[in-house]
Amino acid sequence: MNNQKLIRLINTAIERIAAYFVIPLEKLAYRNYFDYPFGKQPLADADSYRKIWQQARQIEYPEIDRFEKDTGHAIDQEWFHDLALLTQVVIKRSDICYQHGRLLYAELSRYIDQHADQRITILETGTARGFSALCMAKALYDQQQPGKIITFDVLPHNVKMYWNCISDNQGAQTRAELLKNYRELVNEFIIFHQGDTKKELEKIEIPRIHFAFLDGKHTYDYAIYEFNYVSKRQKPGDIIFFDDYTPQKFPGIVKAVDEICNNHHYGKQIIRISEQRRYAITQKKHGN
Repeated sequence: MNNQKLIRLINTAIERIAAYFVIPLEKLAYRNYFDYPFGKQPLADADSYRKIWQQARQIEYPEIDRFEKDTGHAIDQEWFHDLALLTQVVIKRSDICYQHGRLLYAELSRYIDQHADQRITILETGTARGFSALCMAKALYDQQQPGKIITFDVLPHNVKMYWNCISDNQGAQTRAELLKNYRELVNEFIIFHQGDTKKELEKIEIPRIHFAFLDGKHTYDYAIYEFNYVSKRQKPGDIIFFDDYTPQKFPGIVKAVDEICNNHHYGKQIIRISEQRRYAITQKKHGN
């Protein structure tokens, strides 16, 4: 047996041993997210979700209309609202708003206009049901832009659960099953990772991050940690989009973004669509 074949056999054995021990340990570490984190039965019938959706889609957002006009890009509205019904309309006390999907699509499309000669790598934190990742995948597809979206969440991708969404009345599903009608976009553009970003980001090496959407834990510490990981992999002109730049609800996000822009050579554009909804789009100006 030659040395290369022996090395391959050893590496294969190591991988199998690691999988045997590590996967159960990871399931133990994230056990709460493997055991029906949204409940063990549907929270409402399909008509209830559809009623919430009908109300949400009727609201007008002139600030986002202007943003789309400025960028020259707007997501297909029927596609957008259909995706939102599946992945964004949930039972909760606060109002439903999924307009960040329009902003992500428009901003990423504008970035592609300016960097069409590159294969684009996108990092997302806070996958949830996959709404934002699919809006960005739609932008890549529509602009015929090669790229990948690497998205992190503590929720597993291939474990059946109820998702607090309209499809729950069909029974427990994995995220992969939930998004079956978007399989082509998922397979072409999206890579799902499970785990806490403070533990998992450093396990993979991404040489370059052109565009990032940070929507994980809404705390100052996590925003700074994720920013530090992304910014080291960005060049001037690259984008970090922060969800929930809203002082009353998420002061930690606001504090982190303001520090980033004051101290780390990022400019920012704040999109305010209501008192409860603001977003920060930051762009790297020059090296740190």
